Amino acid sequence: MRTIAFLLALPAALLAQQSQSTTAVYDINGHRVDWSQSQAGDGRTAQTQRNLNGRSVPIEKVEEKVVKNEGGVRVVERTVRRYDVTGNPLPPEKVVTETETRADGTAVEKSTVYRGDLNGNLQPAERTVSSTRKSGNTAVTETEVERNTINGGFERVERRVAQETTEKTSSERDETVYTRDANGRFSEAGRKVVRSKTEGGVQQEQVDEYESATSGSLKLARQTVARVSKQADGTEKREVDVFGPAAPGRAIPDSSAMQLREKQVFTSKQSGDGSVVQVFAVQRPSVNSTKELGPLQKISETVCQGKCQ
Repeated sequence: MRTIAFLLALPAALLAQQSQSTTAVYDINGHRVDWSQSQAGDGRTAQTQRNLNGRSVPIEKVEEKVVKNEGGVRVVERTVRRYDVTGNPLPPEKVVTETETRADGTAVEKSTVYRGDLNGNLQPAERTVSSTRKSGNTAVTETEVERNTINGGFERVERRVAQETTEKTSSERDETVYTRDANGRFSEAGRKVVRSKTEGGVQQEQVDEYESATSGSLKLARQTVARVSKQADGTEKREVDVFGPAAPGRAIPDSSAMQLREKQVFTSKQSGDGSVVQVFAVQRPSVNSTKELGPLQKISETVCQGKCQ
């Protein structure tokens, strides 16, 4: 009897470790159109999407497996197979990532990206090495990116430096990206600052993104302000205000002040059957005033069953 009970419970346990989601999109008139499906489980994910002919075609398949996990070293191999709009396979890609925590506490991650040619043969195309050092509540991560050159060797093309400070109810991450110019010199190409805090059960997050301007210095190019809260019925709501140099369809003003481009609203709620329904909607500035938002427009709805994140 115990064996029978175990066998009956096994499919449910396996299902709980897997997930399946379907996504539908809505046009400007509110008409619903089935768009894509995805399945995940046992280190594999697969995504399909409807093409212009209404046929479901594969978009991407990912397989991930641990090839080594001993002596403080973990090696993960991730194979990605992508497809074109008609469902024909494109050259594959494989990423091998090795992580290690050294005796001094430094965490090192090495990744090599292999890309396939037209014959399907995988060749190393990019290498990334990151090292993270912690001191108290602050962690500093330095990353170097090398890419394959036409001569067959690797050349350093990018460098990133990030500092993250974590407090009890707040955190801040500041990352700067340096890229190499034609003369071999590295200069600031971008910066991203993420600040988050939790007050009164509401999580707030502000992201500032800077890009290189014609003056040679970095300039604020995009900003998002998000608020995440949970309602009494269990619904999680995430509201994101997206700011840019100008609202859509309007000329960029001389001032450097950011203008509201759109308001994004994400809601997530568990249904009675255990599935999770996620709805994405947006509000955009009115044509009459950038300070007024138009009606909330539903963009997509995703229903996930199983192990949903």
